[in-house]
Amino acid sequence: MAEERGELSVEMRRFISLEIARPFLYRFFVMLVLFEALLVGGVWFFISINASLLFSLSLFILGVLGGVFLYRQSPLLRVPLAVNLNHPFMGDLELGQAVVMVQFSDGLWGDVGEGRVRLTADELMGGSLLIRDDDTYAVLGHFSHLPQNHPALKRYVILINQAIALRDAVNGDEDSIESAREREKNDSGLLERSWFEEEQSIEIEPDGILSKLRRE
Repeated sequence: MAEERGELSVEMRRFISLEIARPFLYRFFVMLVLFEALLVGGVWFFISINASLLFSLSLFILGVLGGVFLYRQSPLLRVPLAVNLNHPFMGDLELGQAVVMVQFSDGLWGDVGEGRVRLTADELMGGSLLIRDDDTYAVLGHFSHLPQNHPALKRYVILINQAIALRDAVNGDEDSIESAREREKNDSGLLERSWFEEEQSIEIEPDGILSKLRRE
């Protein structure tokens, strides 16, 4: 299991708060505003034709449930990943060692450590374990109550491994920038999208970050 777990420290930034995640957040709010605008228009219309208050209240409840549905259909708003200010995801603030942390199913955070990760089924508790993607298959912790083949979890692991590769590149570890680029190309086809996410919205332009690191 991961050696240390705890709350996210102040120098760490959740993925959704990063600049590269803004397109996912903007898209969610645009869709939410459009959906709620349609509901408000529907409520106003039925009130104008003297529809019952109960019917209008039902439309309001539908609007709330619709917002929850849109949020649940947007897993990239809930990526259990955080990086510190030195990570390339943050831009041009590399002043020291980059750190990558992940959130486990118990809500606590832990340093992901060295090397890539993958998912495997937890035969005891159910759901998915996060393990080291090497010949040790060391268990880092219980990652999610969802099955390992769930599309959202696949996206999460791809983003986590991308963050690890960029961390290793900026820290000068043995995982080279070119190998990070090659793995990103191999992983890119696995990012299944919900109906809510268009193809261009999931791209976070790792090539631009890697090219910058190569020049430096």
